[in-house]
Amino acid sequence: MKDRKKMGVGWLRVMLATLTLIVAAPVSTMLAAEPELESRAVEGNVESTPNITIIRANGDVVTPMGAGEWDYLGKLSTVSSQNPANYVHSGGGDFKFQVESGPGGGAWYQLREYDPGSNTDEIVTGYEYFLYPGDTLIYRGMSNYVDGDNKKAEFYVYESFSGSGSVKFWD
Repeated sequence: MKDRKKMGVGWLRVMLATLTLIVAAPVSTMLAAEPELESRAVEGNVESTPNITIIRANGDVVTPMGAGEWDYLGKLSTVSSQNPANYVHSGGGDFKFQVESGPGGGAWYQLREYDPGSNTDEIVTGYEYFLYPGDTLIYRGMSNYVDGDNKKAEFYVYESFSGSGSVKFWD
């Protein structure tokens, strides 16, 4: 009888622990805060509501609005000066870039539109974003940046750290 009582108490403990885990895991997941996107306005050149999607994971999670697939434009290094030689051409619509390498603790990044005939480059949406390697930014409705004889937008990524980083681009 004594052994049977010990077995019953042990079984009860196992069941209580199991039930606690079953309830606690979904509740803790539900209450976990999603990482907030850090952004800040730059130089008063701010659009009222930028249409930006941030993906804090690797991979194509969002489908573009254009032809249905992303066209890979290549990988370039980030720059910390205006009027770069390393930019990509975009036809407008949706545009995305992914931070491939940079400071592990994150850094501020801006998408800029390069105009060869102008002294100043336009900061797309007027915001910069604090991103980590692997983070992806998706910009919607970029057709208003298409200009020039080639009817293309010229985009590059400006970064706030002094070092080297690289980004991948899709249109």
